[in-house]
Amino acid sequence: MLFLFVEIVYLCGMMKRLMILFFVMFGMVSIGAVDYDAEFRRMGFVDVLQLDSAIVVDLKYSSTDNFMGLNMYGDLNKAYLRPEIADKLIQAQRLLREKSKDYTLVIYDAARPMSAQKMMFDKVQGTNFEQYVANPYSGGGHHCYGCAVDVSILYKGKPLDMGTDFDSFCHLSHTDNEKVNLKNGSLCTSAYENRLLLRSIMTSVGFDVEPCEWWHFSCYQIDDIRKKYPRLDF
Repeated sequence: MLFLFVEIVYLCGMMKRLMILFFVMFGMVSIGAVDYDAEFRRMGFVDVLQLDSAIVVDLKYSSTDNFMGLNMYGDLNKAYLRPEIADKLIQAQRLLREKSKDYTLVIYDAARPMSAQKMMFDKVQGTNFEQYVANPYSGGGHHCYGCAVDVSILYKGKPLDMGTDFDSFCHLSHTDNEKVNLKNGSLCTSAYENRLLLRSIMTSVGFDVEPCEWWHFSCYQIDDIRKKYPRLDF
């Protein structure tokens, strides 16, 4: 009798693991099957590289190099934004290149499908990391509407030191406590100055700073965006 019980428990556990594997595989296939290029163009978004080919695009969510450890964008390798947001980014790139031709912006994320937003939020919901991911069930964040971009700066093709990597969900990624971290040695002077350079460029053309993420810049108030653009369109 005990043997039969153990066997049933084992089979139930095996079935659960197979179901999880199935849904993960099905989700990845479904995500990869979506033609995000066509969808973003249909919604009037623009490919940033069509405006300035010198900008580097390295979409982290089109790889496993992100906090999810999953490729959530399939084969998407273009950065899409709303036209007026893309124009601001091009202005920022121009200002940066005026400082040195060895500088260029690198884009880690731009317009983001709501399906990917849900995957991210479901992973962090109920944890200390929830503050870093906008809730898609209440409308999502700036990325979902093409009004935000995650960027850094390359110098001669190599990323400048910003104190943390992209997607580092920790206090060192915050922009509202940098002077404290600089004073206590958690943030080095060069990383602090590199952040100031990035922020000065981005804010001078109209982007807003995210207090929890040095790489994240957006435009417009999110409540205004949600009212203006129907959520189902995204």
